[in-house]
This record gives sequence, C-alpha cells and structure tokens, in this order.
Amino acid sequence: MEQRCNKGEMSDKNDNHCVLRKWNSCALELTVPSEISESAITKLHIYDFDNTLFATPGPTEHFYTRELLNLLTSSVLPNGGWWNEQEFLRAAIKISKTKPRGYSWNEEIIRLAEKSFCSKDTISIVLTGREEGKFYELIQHALQTAKSHWKCSRNEFRFNAVCLKKTAISKYTSEYKKELMRDFLKYYPSLRELTIYDDRVHQIEAFKTFFHSLDLPRLKWFAIPVRPFTKSLPREQELEMVTEMMDKNNSQAFSPSQKFDLSWTPKQTGYILSMASHRLLSKEVIKYLRRIKGRKTFKPKLYEYPLYIPCAEPGENIPALEIAKTWSNNNLCAFDSEERLHRILKQFYQQQPAKCIIHFQVTGLAVISSVYHNKRKPLEVYFKATPEPNRYAFSKFPEFIVTGYFYNKDKIDDLEVVTERLLNSKKAIHWTPLDNSISIKTFFGQYAKLAPILCSNEL
Repeated sequence: MEQRCNKGEMSDKNDNHCVLRKWNSCALELTVPSEISESAITKLHIYDFDNTLFATPGPTEHFYTRELLNLLTSSVLPNGGWWNEQEFLRAAIKISKTKPRGYSWNEEIIRLAEKSFCSKDTISIVLTGREEGKFYELIQHALQTAKSHWKCSRNEFRFNAVCLKKTAISKYTSEYKKELMRDFLKYYPSLRELTIYDDRVHQIEAFKTFFHSLDLPRLKWFAIPVRPFTKSLPREQELEMVTEMMDKNNSQAFSPSQKFDLSWTPKQTGYILSMASHRLLSKEVIKYLRRIKGRKTFKPKLYEYPLYIPCAEPGENIPALEIAKTWSNNNLCAFDSEERLHRILKQFYQQQPAKCIIHFQVTGLAVISSVYHNKRKPLEVYFKATPEPNRYAFSKFPEFIVTGYFYNKDKIDDLEVVTERLLNSKKAIHWTPLDNSISIKTFFGQYAKLAPILCSNEL
C-alpha cells in the first residue's frame, strides 16, 4: 500500500525520508538513513535491475523466428509475454545458486552500488519496470539469496529502497521512472547529483531528454549506459518453458487469433556465424548499400539471425563420414571405429556446435534485388567465404557462401530462390571484392527455429 509523504505534515523523526517508504516495494530491503538528516542528502544513485545488476535471461534469439520472437516479447499476449512471466526470472535465480557469484550478478555494478550505499550523503535505490504485484517477492528473493548464499561484505547487495513499477502511477516504464525521480528531486531539494545506470540505450536517451527538461541548474546528472549483462537459460529448459508459456497463453486467450501452436522450421546444416561475426557482416552490408544508395540513413531489412554457410539444403542431411571428417578436421584416428564415429555424430546431432569452431575469410559481397521484392525482403545478400588454411570443411554446394533466410510461420520464404543461386553461384552471383577480407567465426552444426502457427483446431 502506498504511504503518504507530505513533508509539511511531519512531526516525528520516524517520518524522515518517507519518500523511500512511499516508493519502496520490498519490505526486507528498505534501509532508511537513521544518522543523517534529509537536508544532508546531496546525491541520488539509481540502478536498473534486469541486465544491469542481474543477468536476467531473455529469449535466445536464434531459437525462434523473428515473428515468434516478437510475439514472445510483446504485451499483446493475454499473459503479458516473456517479461511479465515470473517463471523465467525464478529459474534464473535458482540457477544463480549453483554458479559463481559473477555468473549472475554484475560485479562492476555491485561494487559501484556498494560505494553508493556506504556514502552518507547518498540515497541508492534499485528501480525496475517490473510490475510490483507480480515481481516484488522474486526480486527481494534474488537480493536475499545473494546476501546469504555467498560471502559478502555487510554492505554488498544493499540499497536504501528497491522500487518496482506501481501500475496505478504509470504502465510505461520510462514514465514511471521519471515520475519517481521527480518526486525524489522535490522531496530532497538538497540534491546536487543524480546518476542512473541502465542497459537499454533508448531508456538512457529518454532520461537525458528528461534531465534537460528539468531546468534545475543546481543538478548535475549522469545517465550511464551499461553493457547488457545477460545469461541464457539452458536450451532444453528454455524451450520447455516457452511451450508451457504458450499453453498458458492459449488457455487465457479470448480470441482464436490469440491462440498459437509451435512448429519447427526445416533443420539447417552448416557453419553458423557467431553473433559478433553476424554483426560484422551486417555492418559491411549497410556500409556498402549506403555507399551505392548515397543515403546515410538507409537501413536494409537483413535476414533473420543467424547468418550461416549452408553445406546442404534445409531439411537435408549430409553423409555421416563428412560430419566426422569436418568435426575432426579429417583426423582419421578420431573416427577409426564405430564407437568413435557414433560419439562424434551424437555430439553433432545434439546440437553442440560450439564444440567445433571453424574460421573463414570473407572476401566478396553480392547484393541482389529479391524476386519477391517488398518491404519485408527487398534484397538477397551473399558473402563469399574461404575456410582457414589446412581446415577440412564439406559442402554440397560448389562454393562456401554466407547467406540467411526469411521465415513465414514454419516455412522458409525464399528457400527455392536462394538454393538455386547457391547451386549455380559461379554463374548466378557476381561478387564485389571487399576492401579488406573479414575473418568470421562459425560453429559447425545444425539448427532449426520455432515458429508460431495458429492452433490447428482454430484453422
């Protein structure tokens, strides 16, 4: 229940700093300064929770088609989507107990928060857009677990208040956070510094605009972007939880159009680019297109993550012997018995691509107008690649070419077109040499994506 906070009506020392009581959501985390007056408070330090303090798991991008990823993270689902689902955060807190502290908690930010809490003229708070009614117990549990599970100093994981979103004030996270800051600035006219840490760039920019609008010459402010700190849930656990989430959604849906089944796209075999390599090539495409289009703001719609170098058509397998030769770099001793061969195949088919890393040099780029030209997929993009020297790599295609796909439900939209280009690449693709070759990191393996389809009984 929200407490009143009117300084003009205060008559008791216990009412001091009542703005903390007003906004605090976690009773066990409230620490009201007892040895310092309100007028001595000169600094307010604010720390975001998700992916700033704590490695909250988000959906693993390459598990899902873009359509399903957007659906999972949207608020249009009856249960509110991923970020309104308690079980993902609950699972991450449980995993944190089995890992070193730095696995789940951002040690750099924890150290800064400890200094804030120890500074006598500073109020430090956690401020998150998580809904108070749904998440205050979980976030309190996360902080209590951190303090009790590992050896901590007496001031680590401590704040003056932990504030979650009270939807009666605003359902929009940035507006809610700004409303809280206004209240603290009004309550503590002695404030001379306000620092806020957040991992989301768009939030940081919104805060900067807000601070500029305050017209408070006395106030120095800092909106500090934090590199997102996240850890994915184990693959099988995440997929099982997503399935349960969609089942829950379907049971709560009011309209057939809100009910979805999940289906896998065709399995793709090849050399899957790391996220860093994917970004490198995406930037190269944007740079090339801006140069030929002459518009700095040109942003093409690129394929869904991940880009990869296919060594077979989606849905097709490659010979077991070629899997073993590629996996072992053609080391015959690694698969000279049925037992060793089966061990390699098991690792491969269990989708453990990180066990087999292969680097390629990318030397050429081709951008071709799509035969299905529209806003969603205006271009086909290809990169010419060569495996690192002395590295065995197999492909059914005549060349190693980086490409990607667009998905429509559980189908690959442009499969036939791309396959035809790859099979006839020496005639069908005309390469533009890159100014400098680009080294990319790939993982030999397979992947498929989950896609949403309308429930079969609703069709």
